[in-house]
Amino acid sequence: MALRNIAVLFLTVGLVAGQTYRVCIPTTDRTLCNSLDRDGSQATCEPVESRIDCALRLARGSADIGVFTEEETLVLGQQQPNNNRVIATIRDVSRTEPYAFEAVAIVSNSHSGGLEGLRGGSYCHPGLDQSDQRWSPRVLRTLEQAVARTNRCTDPPPGRTSEELEVDQLSQFFSAACRPGPWSVNATVDANLKQQFPSLCSLCGPTNASCAAYTLDMGVSVAGASNTNRHIQALECMRTNGNGSFAYVAWQHAQEFFTARNPDIATAYAVLCPDGSTQTLTSEVINNRTAPCAFVRQPWSTIVASTATAAEVQQNLRAWWPNGANPSDNSWQATLFNGIVGGASARVFFEDSLPSPANYTSPIRTIPAIDATATCLPARRWCTISTLEQTKCSWVRASAYSLGLEPPISCQQRPNILECLNDIREDRADFVTSKSNYGYLARQHYQLSPVKLVQNSRSSSSAFSRVAAFVKESSAQNNVTRFENLRGTKACFPEYGGIAYVAFVRTAQERGIISPSECDYARAVGEFFDGACAPGALDAAHALSQSSFNATTLCTACRPTVTIVGNYSDFTCTWDYSSNLYYGNNGTLSCLADPTTSVAFLQVQNIQAHLNQLGLDGSQFRALCRNNTLAATTGVNVDNNCLLAYVVDAEVVTRRNDPLTNALAILLENLDLYFGYIAESGAQLINLEIFSPFDGVSDLLFKDTAIGLTEPSATSSNEPARNYMELFQHLESCTGAAAPGIATKNFYSIFTIVLMSLFTRFVVY
Repeated sequence: MALRNIAVLFLTVGLVAGQTYRVCIPTTDRTLCNSLDRDGSQATCEPVESRIDCALRLARGSADIGVFTEEETLVLGQQQPNNNRVIATIRDVSRTEPYAFEAVAIVSNSHSGGLEGLRGGSYCHPGLDQSDQRWSPRVLRTLEQAVARTNRCTDPPPGRTSEELEVDQLSQFFSAACRPGPWSVNATVDANLKQQFPSLCSLCGPTNASCAAYTLDMGVSVAGASNTNRHIQALECMRTNGNGSFAYVAWQHAQEFFTARNPDIATAYAVLCPDGSTQTLTSEVINNRTAPCAFVRQPWSTIVASTATAAEVQQNLRAWWPNGANPSDNSWQATLFNGIVGGASARVFFEDSLPSPANYTSPIRTIPAIDATATCLPARRWCTISTLEQTKCSWVRASAYSLGLEPPISCQQRPNILECLNDIREDRADFVTSKSNYGYLARQHYQLSPVKLVQNSRSSSSAFSRVAAFVKESSAQNNVTRFENLRGTKACFPEYGGIAYVAFVRTAQERGIISPSECDYARAVGEFFDGACAPGALDAAHALSQSSFNATTLCTACRPTVTIVGNYSDFTCTWDYSSNLYYGNNGTLSCLADPTTSVAFLQVQNIQAHLNQLGLDGSQFRALCRNNTLAATTGVNVDNNCLLAYVVDAEVVTRRNDPLTNALAILLENLDLYFGYIAESGAQLINLEIFSPFDGVSDLLFKDTAIGLTEPSATSSNEPARNYMELFQHLESCTGAAAPGIATKNFYSIFTIVLMSLFTRFVVY
């Protein structure tokens, strides 16, 4: 019996030793994947777009091993509290303490009154842009929220952003401060806030107008306490400003400051605890690996395995990396260590109990549930149109909340984009990314305005909306050579009120064939053509404006997918592929192939593929250019000079004149900063890519071709963005429904600040 048990044991160990494990590796790191693909390697590459994608794959068992940053581990504790297992933490060889960092408040030893005793004091902060300890915005502001209650506002005035409310409260709580770095992701907002609240920059040094950094005289450099370290500078700010000052810094740097730089004054200071008590910095306290108390304690980054394989994966890692160190040879084990853990200074500490993410993080740092957290501004409701979008939004929401980005986000799913637009109008949602094809409907029918335009890669022409007009070559040979010749013909559009429809109206107005005084776009097009297919023209959801015009003529060229027997004149005006044969871009090409039609207006993305699918030859058509000339040759390859419109393909829209538009704009800029391409993936606190595929699915929340967000301005340096805003000018002049300009928004914000402040302050957006 004993021999049989031993045999089974050896067989099990042998199977574990020969097992191959799928390790999450970024899709961009093909070199590492190729290096692991060698004989004898037990690690194979599982390519992922982001480490959040890795967490999803671990949870469903399609990956075995992933490495997560400190902040990502906290998000896993919220989103997947009981999924997967933490099998190890990653630390530095010189730092064996149980926390990645501790954020502490250092005060004078004579301090009294607890947290409230800091009111009216002098505040020294390491800086909102400090990267030494990888502090998130939430960590950077934790003390401020605890003492000045910057996340709790009583009836905040409308129109103010989180930054305005925060800085206003800080200026009232502290008499002086140095709070270097950007106070807002928006450079203009940042500069103006610092101009309005100079007291919060007054301790930074003699040349502190920009409040960008400390300019103190740090004296002689001392080994072990760098004069350029922001935390050391904050502590020096505290020391030079007397008993009424305090500093919010990392415990590690407080130890350096009071042991290497100022050991003789250590006992004159104390650690202020969240409960209001203090602990004097005796030699015993200052030399302890951990602080006596802290406002934030951060868990280390982790190695996480799927629950099913956690025990055996950890067993193998212990064998691959004895003592948790890099093997430092040419083996695949060393390659894996260097690739996912780090270099020679990194150490792996194994977790014997194999805790879940929540069980690992909760004893160290607990972030309150998002729905139970006090905020000055209500959550901005992001409308999604699919289950997968809702899932991606929930991860963006949790990640943004964990980092401390404000206002918070909530996610709510609707069946389609038009329902989202309607919900935003009715104040049941706040924003959504909408295709430019719905730009006029969003503005005119749903009374929405753009808060950001989506910027695309210039290297991909398909990433933009490029609208062209095509006539049959046979018509071109019969004198249909100018827009004027189209009067009385039949036209094809992908959708009523879409970008192609409006691009034609704008071009027709330029050519003088439609009067600029005509504000009824249904009448303008319907009376120019002798019939058309503009799917959705009879649908209330597509109404551009109130009109007495019978829009049936805009549907007479459409054909149903199923013909009613005996009624060959039957037409439809539905706006879906299942019932309208001529709906959408490919349907518009089918419409143009109909013998009764003469011209089509459509977006040219993937046009050749649509032609192939329909069995049509591009040489049957010729482009009619915006300058009122025919293209030199037949075919569908159209350069930008011939297009009727070359614009961005998406925008983020919200309610017109919503007082929280500025706050939403700043939130979106922060999402771009932390989860977009602005942040290098290696430097991201949370590796979640909002402009990339999510869980293997493309075009969720934003199209994969997006590279960032830009301002909705007709003076933008971005040509497609500028063109897009110019498209709206006529319609908005008809209705007076233009979105508030920057100056209008600025005045509203300025007015509320002037009204609520004790002295004059000016904010310009």
